[in-house]
Amino acid sequence: MRTSLTAVALLLTACDTSVTNPGLTPDGTLDKPEAWPAIVVGARRALADAIGSASATGGQLLYWSAAVTFEINPAGSTGSFGIPTDVQAGILNDATSSADWASSNQARFVPEDAVRRFKRVMPDTLFGKSLLVGQAYLYAGFANRTLGESFCQSVIPLQNPDGSLSPGSLGSHTLYFLRADTAFTNALAVFTASGKTDTQTTNFIRAARAGRASVRADLASWGLGPWSDATADAALVPDTSKFLLPYAAASPDQYNYLYWARANQSFRAHTEWGTFYEGYYRTTKDARAKWDSTGMSGDAAVAKFGGSVPFWPEAKYATTAAPVRLSSGWEMRLIEAEAALTGGNAAAAVDSMNRRRANLSLPLYDRTVSLDSAWTLLKTERAVELWLETRRLGDLRRWITHNVPGAYIDGTYRGSSTDFLHATPIETMTAPAARALCFAVGRNERETNPNVP
Repeated sequence: MRTSLTAVALLLTACDTSVTNPGLTPDGTLDKPEAWPAIVVGARRALADAIGSASATGGQLLYWSAAVTFEINPAGSTGSFGIPTDVQAGILNDATSSADWASSNQARFVPEDAVRRFKRVMPDTLFGKSLLVGQAYLYAGFANRTLGESFCQSVIPLQNPDGSLSPGSLGSHTLYFLRADTAFTNALAVFTASGKTDTQTTNFIRAARAGRASVRADLASWGLGPWSDATADAALVPDTSKFLLPYAAASPDQYNYLYWARANQSFRAHTEWGTFYEGYYRTTKDARAKWDSTGMSGDAAVAKFGGSVPFWPEAKYATTAAPVRLSSGWEMRLIEAEAALTGGNAAAAVDSMNRRRANLSLPLYDRTVSLDSAWTLLKTERAVELWLETRRLGDLRRWITHNVPGAYIDGTYRGSSTDFLHATPIETMTAPAARALCFAVGRNERETNPNVP
């Protein structure tokens, strides 16, 4: 026995079981070609984090903006995976927005820095046609579009001659659209120069063109470009084209945040009860706005509704790994419709909207409606087509700010858990109190950037 114990002791002494933390990856390691695909995946992941993730660097742009614009209603908790009371009230102040601001700017910085790195380390002959460079530009475009459509103002760091960055100053949110336009244009140039015609590259080209069409529509709305630029791109994107931002089921910090907040494991934090989409889906069975009736209540009482409410969750996202759509051909048809409306052509606008409705076997709209009525239809179609894709806040901001004709469907259509479904909302984006149309620049930016008061 003594011999055996001695042998074990010697064996343990001989084995070094210590672990050394290697620390952060040296920056130079990222200059190696084998690291470049991971850099691009990191850019994609950063955008997913900003749109909605439980990671340490994640934000909740999709979730919070959906709550503010009545795409969902609160159904319970205000803490973990719930909707905070200020967001329920339509408030997106600098304290609430800090995590969203940080994650959204990280989503912008990562691909833009990837482009700078690739430009520095790649041979010129490779840089101009590398699919990795094109993807970095593509994600930079979508990140800048997300910032422009979501935030009230911009703060863009200044690039110094030595490559370092200096703090930026407050500017218009439209600066993000201009940056997105440039990024998408560069992505198109790179993908085209690659000479590749495979399905993946074709999808990248369509995504870049659709992304550019969407930001050119944003710019046109703000008087910074012609609608013809947006429609020229939109016309080249087929109806069924789509580009998705993936999530993963590997761990909670990679989940689709909006889905997990209503997955009943154990969160039932939001519902379609009392939203426009409740009544719309009941009436039309339009699959774009599908929700489920569960027979359950939300996971906690909701003060604004005087108690618990029915848990009728959205059915757009059905798994933890459900992707979020960044662009689609059907959005392009709505861009063409909106451009027609700005030119006073209601019939052409309705024709564009009806292409999607015919695709879904829904009743077609009357193409002889008035211009104001056609605007109402366009606003409704964009609400339904882009439902829960982080796009509604930007739409409402540009339309409300510029007094665009037509009615709005956003609001709460029930006043309590026992109330009937009203034909018109009892709460809207403007009454009884105005709700936020954009996220404020984060308090973290205001407290650390001397150029931002």
